[in-house]
Amino acid sequence: MRVVVDGSALAQGPSGTRTYVEALVGAIARVAPEIDLRVIRPGWATIGGEAGPTRAERLVWELHGVRQAAVAAGADVLHVPSFAAPVRGGPPLVVTIHDVIPLVLPAYRATRAAQIRLAMAGRTVRRARRVLVPSEAARRDVEAVLGIPADRLRVTPEAAGPTFRPPRDGAERAAAAAVARRLGVAGPYIFHCGGFDAQKNLPVLVEAFALARRQLDGPLSLVLAGAPHSANAAVYPDLGPVILAHGVEDGVILPGRVSEVDKVALYQAASAYATPSLHEGFGLPILEAMACGVPTIGSDRTSLPEVIGDGGLVVPPEAEAFAAAIVSVLSDPGLAARLGAAGIARAATFSWEETARRTVAAYREAAGMT
Repeated sequence: MRVVVDGSALAQGPSGTRTYVEALVGAIARVAPEIDLRVIRPGWATIGGEAGPTRAERLVWELHGVRQAAVAAGADVLHVPSFAAPVRGGPPLVVTIHDVIPLVLPAYRATRAAQIRLAMAGRTVRRARRVLVPSEAARRDVEAVLGIPADRLRVTPEAAGPTFRPPRDGAERAAAAAVARRLGVAGPYIFHCGGFDAQKNLPVLVEAFALARRQLDGPLSLVLAGAPHSANAAVYPDLGPVILAHGVEDGVILPGRVSEVDKVALYQAASAYATPSLHEGFGLPILEAMACGVPTIGSDRTSLPEVIGDGGLVVPPEAEAFAAAIVSVLSDPGLAARLGAAGIARAATFSWEETARRTVAAYREAAGMT
């Protein structure tokens, strides 16, 4: 069976979809070598994303180009790993919908261009023979919001890659701490790298940090890695006024986008990882944090309790609740150690190989081979 995967995300900047495609393609090659897997890219794609597509180019690829390329490649199945699909025809279609956030949060469809693209994608993905989602929470969302029948939905959880692990020894711990110092972080810190989108609820995390810092002895920082993907203030609200309002401008560190190597080190050297997100389809950063042995605190919304399980603390996405959890973790070394160990064990229950096996089963179903 020949499966063609839309690889347009691989040729742009870092993103969740890019991580997903890279990990999934590699895992399928390991667990199902009999699958003739081919990754196709549009002509506009440039490695590194320096010359990314215009909106029109991306839309033409999603609606027509990817289908034409799949037909030319002789695909038995076409897998589009994001919320998009060709408008008609082509091989049997499998689509991955990571979440329905753009459909349920108005800020994401404030522009006319976004409204048109989302409306078209909402119609075209209904053609898919199988729709892959990363969690049971996402499955419920997709069924409710898009009306896709349950018998076409398949849950294929994601996983932390092998580089996300605790430091092996003192030398690796020292190396991780050195990376943190190079990025301007000295002393204990709370880490977050899940994005600056409005639904990440970062103002609550900043307020929780301010409350916790008043209750704890010694220095403490909040490190928010990454950067907004656009200047759209509705989707990526400015955190500056929030930081100033809580008087923590001396403690909030914004290193900007960091490399994957540095990100692993920032996980490993952190005192805790925290995300008060209001809506997720999965929550890969929180799984990566647990895999690194970092005590983890997540909100009790959508998919996060499902991912965290018994591997971390799950609390309401409110400043007081997160502050209390932060204080508990940082003031109780025994609790921090137990959460670190529980997180490692929980993260180990997820693997890209299992994701690949479930995905290949969906390919076979879509092709009518089961």
